[in-house]
Amino acid sequence: MTRATSNFYVGASNNGDVKASGSVSYKYENGMESMVSLEGTMNKDGEYSDSRMQYFHVFNVDSAVTPRVAVSLDIIDNQTATTAALGAISIFRTPIESLTFFARVGVLTGEYSDESMRNFNVSDSSLVGGMAAGYAVWKVGQDGTFLALYPEFTYLSGDIESSTVKTTLMAATPLSADKTRWGQIKFENTQGSMQSDSLNVDIDETRVWFNYKVYF
Repeated sequence: MTRATSNFYVGASNNGDVKASGSVSYKYENGMESMVSLEGTMNKDGEYSDSRMQYFHVFNVDSAVTPRVAVSLDIIDNQTATTAALGAISIFRTPIESLTFFARVGVLTGEYSDESMRNFNVSDSSLVGGMAAGYAVWKVGQDGTFLALYPEFTYLSGDIESSTVKTTLMAATPLSADKTRWGQIKFENTQGSMQSDSLNVDIDETRVWFNYKVYF
């Protein structure tokens, strides 16, 4: 999460969604790195579901505990809203070599979709908000196999107020000796609520993703 890599992955979920993502990275002579990532999801009916574009710029820091820090621009479009977030993420090393933590914060702005505005009977589409996330990554195998657990909190404020906590548990293992091909299983649970003056909707959704990822 604080390293820029060129990669591509495809995935399918237990409810029939299909996701594809590609990233291109560049390493500078001064040690900094940058990466652009594009992602799109199609539902089981073959229709557009959501998309995402991210830009990361990674800085090396003279610290044994936090050797790398990245700033990011994250643009997401889905049926609920279109948002743009400016954030930062840092790695935190621990005395246990196999255990690493990351922390991420961000501020965002954007617009609720026409569908959301109709459903919640509001007239102003503008929104502002913030997000915070913590990531724990534990390398459990000599081959690089690891487990990752990360809760992500997002708050959106406007005529519609939304707060969600998305908790992800991921297991990943290399499928090739050179560790360029990986298999991933992700369990995602999202809980939260959306409300306006006229409507309140609770969110409780669980999905399982099966991904195949290739590093270049």
